[in-house]
Amino acid sequence: MKILLLSLVLAVVCDAQLPLIHQLTQLPGQWETMYLAASNPDKISDNGPFKGYMRRIEVDMARRKISFHFYAKINGQCTEKSVVGGIGTNNAITVDYEGTNDFQIIDMTPNSIIGYDVNVDEEGNTTDIVLLFGRGAQADEKAVEKFKQFTRQRNIPEENIIKVTGTDDCPVN
Repeated sequence: MKILLLSLVLAVVCDAQLPLIHQLTQLPGQWETMYLAASNPDKISDNGPFKGYMRRIEVDMARRKISFHFYAKINGQCTEKSVVGGIGTNNAITVDYEGTNDFQIIDMTPNSIIGYDVNVDEEGNTTDIVLLFGRGAQADEKAVEKFKQFTRQRNIPEENIIKVTGTDDCPVN
């Protein structure tokens, strides 16, 4: 009976991880930041730490790590950044960058990622950030609408949405 119960628990735990594992297999490669939204608009404004220009994402399933490679503009200068996060059992990716971040993939297609990040900075302030990454020069209208819908669900005002597409003049890796 104990074996049966243990098997059931393992099946439920493994089943809960399958959506994240499936998403993570689609993540590696080149990505571009299309849209950003934040409950604190200073975080995504010019010179803000989260106004990032994504370049690529790498996944190391064996070590349960994910790497984000991007540029941030600081005083008008493109500064290359790279952060590594741990893949948790709660479908969140935990990253230390400008405080602590719990990042989740909300929706994903082969050409778009809608992500949600909760950042708690060094002062203890919490900021909700919603982002849309894409492959290619233009964001798919369906993905943009899903992004805006999720932004509304997080109670982020529409005026806190910025279109990043077309503003990226940082080097391409």
